[in-house]
Amino acid sequence: MTILVTGATGNIGRKVVDELVARGVTDIRALTTNPAKAALPSGVEAFSGFIGKPETLDGAFEGVTGMYLAPYEPTAAEVLRRAKDAGVQYVVATSGSAHWQALTDTILASGIDVTVLGPGEFMENFAGWAGQVATGVVREPYPDAGSAPISMDDIAAVAAALLAADDHAAHVGKVYELTGPSFLTRVEMAAQIGEGIGREVGFEQISREAAEEALRPEMGDMAGWYLDLQDASRRYRQEANSLVEELSGRPAMSLAQWAGRNRSLFAA
Repeated sequence: MTILVTGATGNIGRKVVDELVARGVTDIRALTTNPAKAALPSGVEAFSGFIGKPETLDGAFEGVTGMYLAPYEPTAAEVLRRAKDAGVQYVVATSGSAHWQALTDTILASGIDVTVLGPGEFMENFAGWAGQVATGVVREPYPDAGSAPISMDDIAAVAAALLAADDHAAHVGKVYELTGPSFLTRVEMAAQIGEGIGREVGFEQISREAAEEALRPEMGDMAGWYLDLQDASRRYRQEANSLVEELSGRPAMSLAQWAGRNRSLFAA
């Protein structure tokens, strides 16, 4: 009963591999574009291939019963077709929230037993605050904007728990909107990062124009999109839920805990 992990050296995929190993799964195949550099755990089979190029997947599904599918919309339908034809029985796929609906629809229409994980804002995105955190103040235009951010570790833990379970019937066809443990405003996010790294981090409201100007050198045209998402979150509040704990068996990590584990990202 082999489990195939696609994107196995990506941000979430590699964590899925590690979580499967931690759960005692011994037959893992990791799809990676560069097996020589993958540095996978002992006993994990590296398979050279990329879901963006389905023609590289010949043999990847042999003996596979379960699969973690990393999000890649352009070829998702073809990858799932190949998996189904090869006899893959169950897929856990990461998609996203509303703007990933097309990918979610493709996954659910695959004809395989599937569970879709739709996480919200990643805690890892706050590494982009490192420069501001170093000054002790985060400057953005919407202090009341917020979300219930989730760590990639927790997303991977849920994916691995579902794949490693003896029975997945209760989860087939479900789309789980995964969140962190609590809703946080941008002010509270800054404070939690400060708590985690052991330095006070405040928040200062600035104009939308000033924020976009500050972000543009690094983000380009995505700066406006990033701020639009924040603005939208003021009207469509993402409520926190307990799905991470229910599905993985362990509580979701708080932003303060995540920052503490990753304090090197915020080194002054």
